[in-house]
Amino acid sequence: MALRDQPYFPLYVKDFLTDEKLNNCSAASQGIYIKILCILHKQSNYGKILFKQNFSKGLNRVEYFATILSKQLTFDFSEILPALTELIEEDVLQISEEGLSQKRMVKDFNTSIARSEAAKKGGGTVIYDFPKSKDDPTLYDKIG
Repeated sequence: MALRDQPYFPLYVKDFLTDEKLNNCSAASQGIYIKILCILHKQSNYGKILFKQNFSKGLNRVEYFATILSKQLTFDFSEILPALTELIEEDVLQISEEGLSQKRMVKDFNTSIARSEAAKKGGGTVIYDFPKSKDDPTLYDKIG
């Protein structure tokens, strides 16, 4: 089951509490960050909010995402914009040509997909032929 299909997302408490970049952010930004993580968890591209096709390259990217987030969160644009700006400046969230993302969520999603693909292929049947005791004559055949 994909991470986004879960009713929860992994929050690594120690990482969250000791993240120097996040701790440089204001309390308001940290609160909005948790809400943004919840939005990122429900995205079809886990951990990312992508630019829409009609996104005008002339717009300020941070303002673009602040507008999108203000429609999905219980905060005003005027509260989200400074928090989002701070989170991006501290590299807690990233904006790229693709959109807005959180590195750990994207990494965890890619790991989940890789593990899922490996599980689908299966490991096959591995037969171990260990000697039953140290007196087993086949022990020396295997060692020597």
